[in-house]
Amino acid sequence: MDQNQHIALLHKKLQREKLARKEAEKLLEIKSHELYSAKKLIEQSVEKLKAQAEVDSELLAYQAKMENMLSEYGRLFLIHPPSEKIIQQLTESLIDSLSVTACRIEISTLPDIGISTCFSSGRRQEWFPPSSLGDTGIYWDSLEGILWISLSTLPAISGFFAIRIRATGTWLLTIKKHMALFSEMLRSSIGRQLSFEEAIAARKQAEASEQTTRDFLAMINHELRTPLNGVLGSAELLEDTQLTQHQHKLLNTLNHSGELLRAIINDLLDYSKINAGMLELSEKPFDCYSMAKKIDDIFQHRALEKRLKLSVCCSNSVPKLLIGDEDRIKQIYVNLIGNAIKFTSMGHVNVSIDWQDSKLIFTVADSGCGISPEQQHKLFKPFSQVDISSKRVHEGTGLGLAICKKLANQMQGEINVDSKAGSGATFTISLPLTIHELTVSEDSPHHDEHRYIDELKVLVVEDLKTNQMIIKLMLNKMGLNPTIVDNGQQALDILNKHSFDVILMDCRMPVMDGYCATKKLREHGYQKPILALTAGTTTAERLECIDAGMDDILCKPYQSRELKEMLKKWGAH
Repeated sequence: MDQNQHIALLHKKLQREKLARKEAEKLLEIKSHELYSAKKLIEQSVEKLKAQAEVDSELLAYQAKMENMLSEYGRLFLIHPPSEKIIQQLTESLIDSLSVTACRIEISTLPDIGISTCFSSGRRQEWFPPSSLGDTGIYWDSLEGILWISLSTLPAISGFFAIRIRATGTWLLTIKKHMALFSEMLRSSIGRQLSFEEAIAARKQAEASEQTTRDFLAMINHELRTPLNGVLGSAELLEDTQLTQHQHKLLNTLNHSGELLRAIINDLLDYSKINAGMLELSEKPFDCYSMAKKIDDIFQHRALEKRLKLSVCCSNSVPKLLIGDEDRIKQIYVNLIGNAIKFTSMGHVNVSIDWQDSKLIFTVADSGCGISPEQQHKLFKPFSQVDISSKRVHEGTGLGLAICKKLANQMQGEINVDSKAGSGATFTISLPLTIHELTVSEDSPHHDEHRYIDELKVLVVEDLKTNQMIIKLMLNKMGLNPTIVDNGQQALDILNKHSFDVILMDCRMPVMDGYCATKKLREHGYQKPILALTAGTTTAERLECIDAGMDDILCKPYQSRELKEMLKKWGAH
């Protein structure tokens, strides 16, 4: 190869290298542009990530703030009732400079609990809730940027909760969610307070109704028993006069009707008192054997009239003294025995009293008409009788067994019946009672010295002329000539001049009642016995007598023997 060819080859190689260098430079320039663009893109992405991170951080901070506020106000509304101060504080706390620019709460409650007004914060002045809010409960006004939430729970609560929001996307959804929680918390708090106010009003109404019932029972008790005292007292006094056979029949009818009326009044009033919570047990020691004898004495004559054999047996296992309300226990027994005699036309009525497992067991078995198992569910319902037809032969209110059951339950006892139609009935009462340990002092007489009753100087304070006449005649039978005055003031006046051994004090009188007169006497050191004459039988009325300073209570209508026993008891003091 000659020199020229060699030069030409070198020249071509040099050209190729120049072209390759240019291509490399061109490629390098392209790569440099790509790297620059990539760098810019990365820088932009980093800026976006930084901005998003800042947004997320603010959102997290806002969520934490809202959750703290929810917790704080939730606690406030649980501890305190909703008030204007707390609700206004809430509206102001919801405002921030970025996303929530205004808040409005309007509330009206029925009844008014002191928050029926408007609460506002932020820059917006006029608020006009959309008409569709009442139907939907929540409405987003995208043009105004206002979230409307109804607070209404008709008819008690009406109103709305409104927030003006400047946010989009996640922020907007988050704010809406929290505002819904605040509105629900407020509505619940108002609802709780209204329920509380309603409960207070209901309780006051119930207390007023209960007091009205108590006052009515006390009044009707007095108004019914007072004239009954005149009827039964007059009938008792008539027995000591000379009467023809026809007059004796009329007197027996009068006595029977009066006693029936007294039983009906007692049943109605006792049942009303039990239902009104006014009947309280007066527990004290009593002699069960003595009670059994009294029961036997009460019913033997009635059983003989119907030619029935009545036996009352008290087992030797029964303790001598038990602690309980003797009057109410006797009331149960009297009701059961009276029913047995009433519903038995021939045969027997057997009464047994026993003591088993610290319980007094009282059983009344008769050979009467009996009650079918299907009808027995009616026995202890008030105003209910097995035979309610117009042809029924047995009188009564249908309250006796209902009262027995309620009294037994009040004494923590129970009553059961075993009977079949046409084969008699057996009623069993079991009452858990406490044995009373007899002491020497209790076994001995309370008073060693008794003056004769006819030596007592007795002052009767009674306003009704009929009752004055009745008690005067009863005392005259005992050899006493009482002094009688019309009211408490007259009693005070006469006691300033004369001395008396016993005062029989009516409770309800004009000018000055017995309670006031007794208090004044006790305040001035009067020590002689003052015995209440009252038609009131409730525990509250009895306590009022004792609190006034009266020593004992004689309930109207009373009999001569009860009056005599009271004078024997207190005449020696």
